[in-house]
Amino acid sequence: MIRIAICDDETGTCTEIETMILHFAKSHALSIETEVFYSGEAFCRSLRERCLFDLVFLDIQLLQMDGVQVGKQVREQLGNEKISIVFISAKETYAMQLFQVRPLDFLIKPIAKARIFAVLETFLKVNADSRNAFQFQIGKSIYRQYLSEIRYFACNGRKIELYANCGCEVFYGTMQKVWQQVEGKGFLAIHKSYIVNTAFVSVYHYDSVRMTDGTCLPISQKYRKSVKQQLTALFQRG
Repeated sequence: MIRIAICDDETGTCTEIETMILHFAKSHALSIETEVFYSGEAFCRSLRERCLFDLVFLDIQLLQMDGVQVGKQVREQLGNEKISIVFISAKETYAMQLFQVRPLDFLIKPIAKARIFAVLETFLKVNADSRNAFQFQIGKSIYRQYLSEIRYFACNGRKIELYANCGCEVFYGTMQKVWQQVEGKGFLAIHKSYIVNTAFVSVYHYDSVRMTDGTCLPISQKYRKSVKQQLTALFQRG
């Protein structure tokens, strides 16, 4: 699931951008969720409460807290470097101010569909390269989940359960295919039915691990030696 915010005080602009995003999602078989905000204050408040968004289309000429101020608050006060920011404006005179916020792009109104599609293509490429997303399919939709947010995978028959900070997703697959995507990226196979993100292991026992959310998962005999070696080395490094 890709989560995109649109922050603009013009209802028409929000509707146009949202429509283009949903067209892109349909044409690329992607699962994209959008949410619209009509003020910078409302958007920042949502980030403080949930921090859910991967990308925001952010208008610069907002009524009270303008887009540049919102961007600085996101980066400096909230310390959020993950969210990609695309500024939108009717003017072209903000280059130096925007540089400090490290935006993904800058779009001039009126915004053409091709420009929105190009930005979304860039976003997918940048995030696939730098954030290491795990990709899976539910029905005809393709989902992406950042590896850094995944706690563990569990196999339940032909279904894989992906447990992440934002909840659980269930899809058809095999642990072998899961392992092909996460091998060498901070994950450990501890059982034929469990693959864990070592960043979320809080306690290690000879025959089990406890995750940071309190879940206890078994370590099968086959994996005990390798798990002990890798987690012991990890814990020693701190």
